[in-house]
Amino acid sequence: MRRLPALAAAVALALALAACGGGPRPDPLAELDADTAGLGGGRPSVQLYAVLTPDPKAMQGADAVPGMWGAVGGQGTRYQAIRRHVKWVPGDYELDVALDFADLPHPQVPLAQFQAMAKALPAEARAALDGAKLAVFFRSDVPTLPGDAHVRLAGLAALYAADRWGGLVFDLVARKAWTADAWQRELAAPALTAGAHGLVGVRADGEGRWIYTHGEAKFGRPDLQVRRVPEAQLAAARAAVQAALKASRVRPLAAGGSLPTPAGEVTLGPCEAPPRFHDADCLQLTLP
Repeated sequence: MRRLPALAAAVALALALAACGGGPRPDPLAELDADTAGLGGGRPSVQLYAVLTPDPKAMQGADAVPGMWGAVGGQGTRYQAIRRHVKWVPGDYELDVALDFADLPHPQVPLAQFQAMAKALPAEARAALDGAKLAVFFRSDVPTLPGDAHVRLAGLAALYAADRWGGLVFDLVARKAWTADAWQRELAAPALTAGAHGLVGVRADGEGRWIYTHGEAKFGRPDLQVRRVPEAQLAAARAAVQAALKASRVRPLAAGGSLPTPAGEVTLGPCEAPPRFHDADCLQLTLP
């Protein structure tokens, strides 16, 4: 079992390497214990990052994993600025991160969606996507921690890869793109930026609108959606989603329940077709 250094209650990081096309990959962590039974902490969360890099050998050398361990452990000023915000974790807490690789172009890696997420980045960063040769995916399914420390710890793993191999960081849960420097500044801030790790979107849905959220899974909460909303009910539906978002920060929401909102009592059920990359919980709101 590997342990992170200099943490009051140690965190263990176990990585499972899997191949996503492009041939076999080395597994330098075969000796580690990946058992995550008995995790401490808060609600289960899901983080999913992709680092797109021009280096087709990123995260595959013998020193790649030890280097990532060092980053997560706060070795170096750049990473220590993030690690110092991790004040406490339960003694039985394990940070689990699974890695996957895709040689680019790849039919299961929709470059157009990455380009859409990168629209807010500087032109030079957007242009770098055209030269990307490899996508390295980082998935972390762990309980939440105070101060969003679980986001900082898993985010460090992706940051290390982006730093070392000149990549861009894509938060596939929140649908956001970051340069390595911007991601480092975000994780090193005293508090994560409100609105930077999620969104509420609206798209056409037949003759109505589809209101949905992205990013809630990072914090152990379900994403939400309302389907086929008539234009006349759009404001009421938005208010219902906002009320449900606030309620989910206080207590868990589950399918089969109901919730009072400014639009009236809404019922909660499983989502028909959540518009996202991951498989975390999603609840669909039905207006009265």
